[in-house]
Amino acid sequence: MRPAPPRIPDQRNSPHRSAQILNRSRITRISTPKGRPDHRVIHIDGKLSLTVPERILSELNLKPGLVLSAPLEKELESAGEMSKARSRAIRLLTIRLRSEEELRRSLLHADFSYPAIEETISALLKDGILDDRLFAELFAEEKRRVRGYAPARIESDLRSRGVAREIAHGAAWGVYGEGPGDVDSCLLDEGMTILRRRQAHYEGLLPRVARRRMAGLLGRAGYPVSVAIDAVNAVIEEMEVEGLLAGTEEERTDK
Repeated sequence: MRPAPPRIPDQRNSPHRSAQILNRSRITRISTPKGRPDHRVIHIDGKLSLTVPERILSELNLKPGLVLSAPLEKELESAGEMSKARSRAIRLLTIRLRSEEELRRSLLHADFSYPAIEETISALLKDGILDDRLFAELFAEEKRRVRGYAPARIESDLRSRGVAREIAHGAAWGVYGEGPGDVDSCLLDEGMTILRRRQAHYEGLLPRVARRRMAGLLGRAGYPVSVAIDAVNAVIEEMEVEGLLAGTEEERTDK
């Protein structure tokens, strides 16, 4: 006679199962956060709260008194983190425009999980809030206007912010015109303007010292060597004519 299979005890009303149910989290209240009518605050056990988009309530059928299963609690925590990550991202982009990679680094630094960061960035890209091409164009315009940067420096700075090479190159050079002649002509004029603005820093210096400092300034701004030399020579000549340097280049070379 085959032995009877072992009897599996009924766990439905066991003390252990009752303890598991009692230990589960329970939604005690749902409220609307101030200034965010499209979100809801889920209060759990009267002490923990998570802010989630309003749509999550209907998607997960959430209501006060609901006992949260482990999977549902995990899904709710994920939605709460996503909401926080998006809020942080919007605040960062309100302060100043950022590239996709800059925003990713900032959110990572704020200890958001990788899935929350990637979902947040994906949503912002889809909504048109995050746009590397627009960021690159505005960045190039600002650096040219405010800092006097040349295309090479602008492109390098964009690449360091994670902007794709093609986008960085197009924005950096596009802001200066279409042809090489246009770019060189613009750079020569702007390079001379930058040096003239800082003329007081070079007054009274030996020509070779002033020349070295001017060349260094334009070099750091990404100016091509040939353009930088022409701009420096032109401004040095102007300052010598006005007697603003410590003697002419020839006089100091002879001594």
